Amino acid sequence: GYVSIAGDWLQGPYVYYLYSTYGFGKGEIGQLFIAGFGSSMLFGTIVGSLADKQGRRRACVTYCITYILSCITKHSPEYKVLMIGRVLGGIATSLLFSAFESWLVAEHNKRGFEQQWLSLIFSKAIFLGNGLIAILSGLFGNLLVDSLSLGPVAPFDAAACFLAIGMAIILSSWTENYGDASENKDLLTQFRGAAVAITSGRVQ
Repeated sequence: GYVSIAGDWLQGPYVYYLYSTYGFGKGEIGQLFIAGFGSSMLFGTIVGSLADKQGRRRACVTYCITYILSCITKHSPEYKVLMIGRVLGGIATSLLFSAFESWLVAEHNKRGFEQQWLSLIFSKAIFLGNGLIAILSGLFGNLLVDSLSLGPVAPFDAAACFLAIGMAIILSSWTENYGDASENKDLLTQFRGAAVAITSGRVQ
């Protein structure tokens, strides 16, 4: 999981820089970013349900594949290709912040581990994933771009390599798990529930 997270952190600092080196202005870059955030928001409403039905391990593999494809698009200076990459990146982000945690919780429960261990695991994940790995990824990206002068696409190529390694680990060592079929609701029902929660000012 941490290898896949490193693939995400490597890209962040260089997205804007890469677009600017391709000659895009603030307006076009803003549109690309909005497309990514919008894609993540839209797909985020259904990704949990899809992962529950199709399998969380499969969703984690899909994250790796989708983000690798997003990284590949960064080699093109074409606006349309970069836009596709941003949409793919938004989908991948939704998967990153849902499928991995769902798989972990389900696997933890399936193996009958102590419930209190989960809080320990997540606290360590915050420190390692959002702290240490983020810092190390930033330093590594800086090494590739500035020290080794490999260009602004280098962090994305490195991210794709980390994501491929992460996918290999998932495929070789993770078991599949699914959501409780009795709790699955159709998509329309989920959207209605979300709309009611938003308009009533409460989140269940």
